[in-house]
Amino acid sequence: MTMEAIATRARVGKPTLYRWWPSKGAVFLDVVLDRIVEPAVQLPDTGDIARDLRTWIRGFADLFTDPHARQLLVGLLGAAQTDAELATMLREKIQRPLQASNRERITAAQSAGQLPAMDPVLLEELLISPPWYRLLVSGEPVTPAYADALVDAVLGAHGGSSR
Repeated sequence: MTMEAIATRARVGKPTLYRWWPSKGAVFLDVVLDRIVEPAVQLPDTGDIARDLRTWIRGFADLFTDPHARQLLVGLLGAAQTDAELATMLREKIQRPLQASNRERITAAQSAGQLPAMDPVLLEELLISPPWYRLLVSGEPVTPAYADALVDAVLGAHGGSSR
């Protein structure tokens, strides 16, 4: 998708787009923030961390099977590879806030004895990296069954309760 296509679809001129967003990637980032981050990628807190982790990874499964969301995410991450400003915005607006929120949830579960004592960022990365690898590299689907198996494998391998 080009800025011209976005402008046409929005029924505005390209200069209007560029007044608000410096690049196509910046447009993608705003859409991701508005439509994807809040509803889909927050780690829930029901008090049952294994269930919450499954729900969280299943949220990515749902997201990655939606063709529009998939195209948007791949486009955003692709653009961030060559646009340092966009990459910085992506980290500051999405990755770091989510990681901080997830770290709080994981640390609370560790304190409650629901998760093993280990680096919470590493635990988050062990869980979230495989779905992103499937989206961006292998093209394999991220299914609910895969999400459940992933959580069970990571928690089981690190002495956590998976059920």
